Amino acid sequence: MHIGTLTQVSPQHPLVLRLQQAYQNIGLQMQLETMPLERLRLEAARGVLVDGNLAAAASLQQVVPQLIRIPVQVYQLELTAFVRDPQLKPTQWADLQSLRVSYMAGMLSVEARLKQHQVKALTAALSLEQALQYVAKGRVDVAVLPKAEAEYVLKQLPKLQLQAVLPALELLPMYHYIHQKHQALVGPLTAQLTQIMAPVTTTQAQ
Repeated sequence: MHIGTLTQVSPQHPLVLRLQQAYQNIGLQMQLETMPLERLRLEAARGVLVDGNLAAAASLQQVVPQLIRIPVQVYQLELTAFVRDPQLKPTQWADLQSLRVSYMAGMLSVEARLKQHQVKALTAALSLEQALQYVAKGRVDVAVLPKAEAEYVLKQLPKLQLQAVLPALELLPMYHYIHQKHQALVGPLTAQLTQIMAPVTTTQAQ
């Protein structure tokens, strides 16, 4: 099973390892295919190069009806502001209104929030690194990105010296999606993910 995700996600990301385990338990091998989000959406809809999407918000099903959502939350995305200036502390979407903001092209939930809060100065980036570079170079004031994923990139680029503003702007539940041609896998994957994700949910709740 070729499962797509955004460029620069670590192959050792806990979510990747858990999903690989779920597929292994039902006798399949999961191979990760990384690409820009907008291309991933097109490929996921076609179902030729990729068989599904690693994790996306619940709203993806409305945009790509060819995908089936496995009804188990697999991850919680921490949408977080990354800044160069430590004086800048946007912790709510409304705080971004007067700022220049970069975000990942194709992150529908982020696009919707920025539009809802009438943030005008927007720059779409094709990768996490590009969005972070825009902040480092002063082209934008802030980048709105998934926290753990952006921090993984920052570890490889320590010269950028950016920081995450806490608390996160929003916590977004994420779900695994597969192409409708693999409909027969919905039941087995749901059972596996329910089991694999159970300890995770309890730890988060403590």
